Amino acid sequence: MRALLLSALLAVAAAAPAQEDDFDAGVLDEARLPDIERAGGFVIDRTATNFGAQFVRAFSEVWREQTATTETVTIVERPSARYGSLIWVEHNGRPVARVFLYAGRSNTIQALAQSAAHYVAGQVSDETLARLLLHDPDLAKDGF
Repeated sequence: MRALLLSALLAVAAAAPAQEDDFDAGVLDEARLPDIERAGGFVIDRTATNFGAQFVRAFSEVWREQTATTETVTIVERPSARYGSLIWVEHNGRPVARVFLYAGRSNTIQALAQSAAHYVAGQVSDETLARLLLHDPDLAKDGF
């Protein structure tokens, strides 16, 4: 029974026409690859609570509207059931802004996220400009 099923599958596979644009053919057409250069920066979500997710959504909306940048930021949350959540935004592994979300005050998240997005965009653009204008001969920027 098994041998009959296997032979039937092999016969169907041999009769099927081969497609020219199949990725499994081993030929990579570079013209069909996505344009990585056009991809914008990412907002990486490392939050754990619903309040943190609300903050990320509001931050991302303002971030995308405000900046046409290829810079990536990470939003990290340290939640506390008693006091609220400490959220910070990192750029290139360094904290740029910190926001504290108080427990039970979800109506302030939108305003805090918007002001944080404006502040981070300003800091990232200042850092990018300084990187272009100033030459730092230090190979280990982080002190390692």
